[in-house]
Amino acid sequence: MNFDQQPARQPVDTEKREEFDRDPKGFIERTILDYAATSPSNKLEHFGGAPIFEPPIIGYANGDDPIFETYKEVVHKDHFMPREILERYLTEVRKVDTPVVERVTVVAFALPYNRETMRENALEKHGPALRWNHTRWEGQDFNHELVKHVIASLERVGVEAVAPDQTPFFRIVLPPDPLASYWSHRHMAYATGLGTFSLNDGLITPKGIGVRCSSFVINMDLEPTPRPYAHHLANCTFYANGECGACIARCPGDAITKEGHDKAKCHHVLFVQQKPWLDGEHGPGYIGDYAGCGLCHTGVPCAAGIPGRRARAETT
Repeated sequence: MNFDQQPARQPVDTEKREEFDRDPKGFIERTILDYAATSPSNKLEHFGGAPIFEPPIIGYANGDDPIFETYKEVVHKDHFMPREILERYLTEVRKVDTPVVERVTVVAFALPYNRETMRENALEKHGPALRWNHTRWEGQDFNHELVKHVIASLERVGVEAVAPDQTPFFRIVLPPDPLASYWSHRHMAYATGLGTFSLNDGLITPKGIGVRCSSFVINMDLEPTPRPYAHHLANCTFYANGECGACIARCPGDAITKEGHDKAKCHHVLFVQQKPWLDGEHGPGYIGDYAGCGLCHTGVPCAAGIPGRRARAETT
């Protein structure tokens, strides 16, 4: 998209606005869930039309929550603040004179990978299954399309919104600098109560670590989702009692150790070690800028849920 030629805003749909006003969260959630359920883009064309993602889980956070200040330290010094990026988008992209941003909410969702995709990748030891590879890239396209759809739906009812990673201000910082971005969807998902981090830097949600996260910012006040955990590593069994670490053995490039996840080594696995997958060495049909890996997200106890949660529930 040419950001200097933004499409003109459509007149507010008054009927839809009334629906939104009756239940703003319900409107947002129905928009996300319905699109995920019905869009042909959420289909693995080369795998029988199976869904790329299962129904997502959705969370909310106050855009002025102090947690977002910490992301300038733990993610990147230029990580966007929700209010900052919404105001900048409205001013510099949408050309709104003196935008009024009173209350800001971050909306995040996690899209669980198809269970068969997870199963097939769990069988691999050195690189991703073909189905996982297609999920990585076709899923990214669908994810972007879904967010654009939700934002367009909100704009049609007169609500200003922005997907920070789809603005011209977004950057991904690559090696030799520490790998990071100006807007981390996983950290937004953590802030909105969807899950906590793992030894391999993934996000362990009630649907497991096999998820793809996304998020956006809206110009209104919605009640935050409670964060049902004491700290940012609470769902990871390794950090709880040191008894797991299954993702260490799953990594084909020693990028995960008891000390955590080495992003530079992981980057090497993706772009160097697994390059033969794109070159056809492991069979035809691999797509994208890199093969996709994902081995440490499959074949592990947290693949499809929070480890120990069922056992804890049964003993209480």
